[in-house]
Amino acid sequence: MSENKFVSAVIVAAGSASRMRKDKIVLPLDGIPCIGRTLLAFEKAETVKEIIVVTRADLIPEIDGIASEYGISKYKKAVEGGSCRQESAAIGFGEIAPDCDYVAVHDGARPLISPEEIDGVNRDAFSCGCAICATKVKDTIKIMDSEGFVSETPDRSSLVAVSTPQTFSREIYNEMVQRFRSSFSEFTDDSGMAEALGHKVKLYFCSYSNIKITTPEDLPVAENLLRNK
Repeated sequence: MSENKFVSAVIVAAGSASRMRKDKIVLPLDGIPCIGRTLLAFEKAETVKEIIVVTRADLIPEIDGIASEYGISKYKKAVEGGSCRQESAAIGFGEIAPDCDYVAVHDGARPLISPEEIDGVNRDAFSCGCAICATKVKDTIKIMDSEGFVSETPDRSSLVAVSTPQTFSREIYNEMVQRFRSSFSEFTDDSGMAEALGHKVKLYFCSYSNIKITTPEDLPVAENLLRNK
């Protein structure tokens, strides 16, 4: 049965935090570190069996301490990341359990993901091999030409903004790593590699509150969303 699948969560938190001036991963979000809230969501997700964090070497002791403080029993380890996001995710993939069936890659700076959403995208992946979180685009999107003029207005009804988790079968993710190891930086998310290999990627629609903490202005927004949940 699908519920017996072994999902390893790879939490990518290896950024430089240049836009935040402080490391966003350990900044408090309504009293709990950002990475602590992310870990708690994956701890409570029924489909997740283990958690691996990929981060900067200097943050590993602090993340170890946060995992211990908040009782993250599924936490396996934190490891040092690579030169780009996809390389960091691949490093985490290299640490998953031998009997892992699926890997769920998530941005550590998306602390408002819910356990139910994690389980939802994972279960979609169980049925088709690849699934990612997404939201429907609210704004009208314009395509710009090289001179700064609008060249096209695509149909908004077919546009989505993607986020994480992005979940893949072990076989598909291994194929992605082996094929694109030398060109990780060409992709802006993991699912792009799956698409390039011809795999169909299922969209799981999650809440608009699954925002990424990127700039200082995002923190109060996230805290308001958290209090309204």
